[in-house]
Amino acid sequence: MPDRTKRPDDMEINDSNPLFDDVLSRAIQKEARGPIASLIRKSAKARQKLAPRTWQHRMLGDNLKALHIASALMHDMPGDVSDFGREDLQKAWGALASMIGRVEKAQAGFATGTSQHTLVRNRLKALRVAEALTVAALKGRDA
Repeated sequence: MPDRTKRPDDMEINDSNPLFDDVLSRAIQKEARGPIASLIRKSAKARQKLAPRTWQHRMLGDNLKALHIASALMHDMPGDVSDFGREDLQKAWGALASMIGRVEKAQAGFATGTSQHTLVRNRLKALRVAEALTVAALKGRDA
C-alpha cells in the first residue's frame, strides 16, 4: 500500500497492496461496484449543497472524478479508460488514497457488527480495489 504522506506523483508504483494480485478477479470488481456507485451518488448530492469555489467543493469534485475513473476501470469500459491520461490516473490515485485514509479513521469510531461499521468496511474494500485498479492502469501506461 502506498505511503499516504507522499503525493502519488512522488511515489514509486508499489504493487504490495494485498488486493493487487486479485484485482483482476471479476467477482471482486463486481462486488466493489455497488459501494463505489453509492459513493458517487452521495458525493454528488453533498457537492450540490456546497458553495462553489470552496476547498470542500473542489475536493468533492476531485473525489468524484476519481470515483468515476474507478467505476470505468471496474466496468472495463475500453473507450472510457483510454480517455484517462497518466496525470488523471495519478490524481485519482491521490484522491483514492485520501479517501481510504479518511474511511480508515472513521471505521475506528464504529462498533463491529453495526450497520455503520459494515457500510464503512464495504466502502473501504471497494476503495482499495479502486486503488489497485488505478495502480494497475498506471503500470499499464508505463509498460
